[in-house]
Amino acid sequence: MVLSDLTVSLLLAVLPTCAIAFGLYSTYRQWVDSSTRDIHYPPGPPAGSFLGKASIFPTSRPWLTYVEWGKKYGDILHLNIYGQHIIVLNAVEDAVELLERRSGLYSDRPKDPMITLMGWDFNVELMPYGQQWRAHRKLFQHCFRSKSSIAYRTLQSAKINDLLYALLTRPGDFRSHCKETASAIMMATLYDNDLKPDTTDYFTKVFDEGVKRAGNDDIAGVTFLKLFPILRYLPTWSPGARFKRSASGVKQLADRMRDIPIDYVGKGLLNGTVGPSLVSDLLENCYVQKEFDMVKHLATSSCVGGIDTVASSLTSFFLAMALFPAVQKKAQEKIDMSMGMERLPTFNDRTALPYLEAIYRELMRWAPVFPLITAHVSTEDDIYKGFYIPKGSNVVANVWSMTRNEEKYPEPEAFNPDRFLDAEGNLNDDDTVLTFGFGRRICPGRHMATATLWLAMVSVLATFDIRKKTDENGKEIPIDRDYADALRSRPGPFECSITPRRGNSAKLIREVIHTISPESTIGSDTR
Repeated sequence: MVLSDLTVSLLLAVLPTCAIAFGLYSTYRQWVDSSTRDIHYPPGPPAGSFLGKASIFPTSRPWLTYVEWGKKYGDILHLNIYGQHIIVLNAVEDAVELLERRSGLYSDRPKDPMITLMGWDFNVELMPYGQQWRAHRKLFQHCFRSKSSIAYRTLQSAKINDLLYALLTRPGDFRSHCKETASAIMMATLYDNDLKPDTTDYFTKVFDEGVKRAGNDDIAGVTFLKLFPILRYLPTWSPGARFKRSASGVKQLADRMRDIPIDYVGKGLLNGTVGPSLVSDLLENCYVQKEFDMVKHLATSSCVGGIDTVASSLTSFFLAMALFPAVQKKAQEKIDMSMGMERLPTFNDRTALPYLEAIYRELMRWAPVFPLITAHVSTEDDIYKGFYIPKGSNVVANVWSMTRNEEKYPEPEAFNPDRFLDAEGNLNDDDTVLTFGFGRRICPGRHMATATLWLAMVSVLATFDIRKKTDENGKEIPIDRDYADALRSRPGPFECSITPRRGNSAKLIREVIHTISPESTIGSDTR
């Protein structure tokens, strides 16, 4: 029997009320029958009722609010937002215990119907814990584990040399160069080692459009849909279904992100016009649609997760060097003492430059790309430190709080690489980059990202001075250390002066790129 549109609308109007009533009854029965009903949740701001309320949820820079709440309630916080339990972890030891040592219980992701409606269920970071996620994670590990990432160093070195040339010819566009370098490395690694700049720019634009639209769309619809998933079946024309119409537009862009680059590789393999790449190697061993889809998901997830994050950290590096010139000067002295002044750095210099490694660690502490880690979801009831953490809780690690622990990191807003060195100048054992995440959900591309950032930083410091700009009177123009109010943090607009350090810097840079045509360099100046 076919139901009329009016009947469908009436049913969809009544069903949420029935679902609420059933949910309330089920919650009550579970509480009555539970053996943990006498164990309290972690402390937190008043919820107002057992259903909780959304008004307590901070909407602007929540990591800062969690730090303040932590001073009042403790390192483990509990929020109740309309029945959804949220556990915030402000201390490293709690995150390690729950998200790593008890990772079998804390590796799921929040279930959000909007992700599927928007076509973002390809994203491995957002996939629920299960067989599909494990298969994708295994492929990621195969491609990006520490040993595998060594194979990408030649390409990383070439693109970072391009960055140096771009800074030499157009230093005022350093922010764009950071993004172009991150894009060039990731796109060339995945899709074509010889990818032309125009194609790289086109692919980057496709991804930028998709990510921006997914991040800025109908937030109210997303929240409401989490509470009432049945609303995903509303007809797109019906009142209150704006979120579905928005999701459809997001999905079109998500499809373009997945399909356009991999179609380029597929056609190139057939025509013999594509260079070697990670995706081309994987496609040659694909025999069923499921394997093809996994390759597509891996490539798209890598670009979504690996371009803006590296670009943001690299931009933060320029900000830190402009704000803390003493650190820059010391780093340059260490570089000159270790490798001289007649060549550019390579990955082989890494072990001989502990102070540069300390700068990398301090950068990731001082400016974490993710102040809050994407929520892990508990798959069973748990008790920790005498607190009850119910099944289905969203567990969020507050990396900002962890990196601002004044007992471990005195004067946390100062950029001080020495905090990662011992009295003899050797690296200490504080080598965990918290913004990469925890447990089974830790960033699988962290080895490649770390290598890119390290070589970019040491190469720039070896060849350039980064300073605050000066006005017409020679007075330094202050730089405001401002970061975007977003879950993926990035520096706000700022300017700095970037000039060659010494007379042979330009010569060294031009020598390493002399075999590369002008069109293949980042931000090249063909004048």
